[in-house]
Amino acid sequence: QTSNNMATLSLLPQAVVGMILLSSLSLCWAFQASPTTHSLSAAPPRCLTRISPPVINSKSKIYSPSAPGRSSLQRMSNDEDSESKSGKSSTSVKFFELDDAFEDDGDNVVGAKFFGGSTVKEELYVPEEEEMALQLQNVDPKDETEYKRFEDENAFDTLGKRVGESLQAAINEILYNDEPGRGDIASWKEGPSLTWETPFAKSKTSGGVSPLNELEASKLFYNKLDVAILSAKTVESDVVEVRWDIGAVWPNPWESRVLLTGTSLLTIKEDSNNNSLLLVKQVDQLDGSNPTDIVGSLSSQLSPRFWDVYHIGMTPSSEIDPRFTQLSSSQLAFSSSKNIKGKKGLLSSYKLSYLPSRLVTEPSLIDTNGRSGRTAQALPNHGFTTAIKTMGPNKESFTPVTPIEVSISKAEGFEGSLVKWTVPVPPEFASKAVLPLPLTESCVDDEEEEEDVDSLATASEQNKSPYSSRQPKIPPPKAPQSLQCSYSLRPSRLVATLPYAGNPQDEAVTQLRRQLYQEVVERDGFAPKLDPVTKRPIFFFWMNDSKACFTRAGGLGMAVYEWRGDWSKSNEVGIELEL
Repeated sequence: QTSNNMATLSLLPQAVVGMILLSSLSLCWAFQASPTTHSLSAAPPRCLTRISPPVINSKSKIYSPSAPGRSSLQRMSNDEDSESKSGKSSTSVKFFELDDAFEDDGDNVVGAKFFGGSTVKEELYVPEEEEMALQLQNVDPKDETEYKRFEDENAFDTLGKRVGESLQAAINEILYNDEPGRGDIASWKEGPSLTWETPFAKSKTSGGVSPLNELEASKLFYNKLDVAILSAKTVESDVVEVRWDIGAVWPNPWESRVLLTGTSLLTIKEDSNNNSLLLVKQVDQLDGSNPTDIVGSLSSQLSPRFWDVYHIGMTPSSEIDPRFTQLSSSQLAFSSSKNIKGKKGLLSSYKLSYLPSRLVTEPSLIDTNGRSGRTAQALPNHGFTTAIKTMGPNKESFTPVTPIEVSISKAEGFEGSLVKWTVPVPPEFASKAVLPLPLTESCVDDEEEEEDVDSLATASEQNKSPYSSRQPKIPPPKAPQSLQCSYSLRPSRLVATLPYAGNPQDEAVTQLRRQLYQEVVERDGFAPKLDPVTKRPIFFFWMNDSKACFTRAGGLGMAVYEWRGDWSKSNEVGIELEL
């Protein structure tokens, strides 16, 4: 009996190996036999990565192969099946063979290549398709296709423009080795008796009295350092208040990405003869309840985040738009807090947050497809200004930012709803003086738009699943109207939010809006901020499970949509309140 037991135990490893092989073969067959179409309204896979923006050439200016103005999603397709059915090469993304992905050569764990590994990513790299992505028509440096930050009067006044341009040019020369400013930009100098009050630590090597020398010393410590001057307003004849964003990649194993926001009061002297600005005094303050607590501002951003670890290898660590939360309105850290009449209750289910001013990009459109169209669920194609090469020898580094904000309101003068996305711009990209604007519908002819709708209907017919007797009866979505995109300096905001696990156009969002209004406005007495056009409360949706990816050279070039369990309730429904 003992020998029989030993024989049985010796067969167990073989049985386990056999079960693993059978499971691997079944999974491979499931991938090959799966339908070739993914719907936006269907449950998403573990990650949906936008192939964005689509290729735009002289013959075609289709915003999306799935729906005009909608985002394209990566589709798994079998190349041979697609070519045999269409009779010509398919325009969908090629999928790689899975047969060798589950092989165990003794060094690799079975299936580990799919969890953030780079091996399969190299197999996905196709030089021809990468070159096609580079055919994306980058905007030309013309007045109507670019945003000149320092000419925005909402962010810079006359003196503020001179100070902002000069200081940003000096910073960029240190951080990015940019060329010195043009002749019309004043040179930035620091006075010999400069006074500098700051919460930032001062190194002994730089002397501790020069902000620019300290910046150069900090560049050697961090894996990456970015500084952007967002606005500058004159306080007195020789004093300017400057708002800035500082982004850094911390030198730890998981490379935490931190974002610090704040203001500086600069006392300057102008030398018009030499076209220079002399810094006499600088006082820095951080946003938040304690303007000098640099340790507290950093510590909350250094620990690894759960979803970044869960989706490891998908993108670098994300830069999170700062939110300062407090228990009651009397503890909110901004100058106008005394004017707020509301007070959050102890048992309130919503979260009250203060958001500092940020530079944002805001694509928008008029949608007539309603909830079923799911237009608000992904960034539109006309919001992108470049394409990002994520693989190959010339792959680009990029900065992911989150969340992506969506607001849906009534469209005045149009049939349908106004859908607007708000994406914070990282300081790496915001540090440029001129930002590219994406192509909008003014660049698309009416005839081409009609062709896009016809091609959409044809594509819908071709993508019918051969493995299901049910054929789609839903008509193709209508093309959106009034495609626009712009940059703006978003003012500071006070918001209240409730957690939610779904998407922006779910029916349950309407109930959450009603609950939020009842708790925040009717019960706790806060005043809602009204839309200047519709005169209605401003509601919004935070997609915390989405990341917008920027490069310094081109701007917004990719969006990543993560899978997150419903139990996490990671997204949020919010209402904007009066400050």
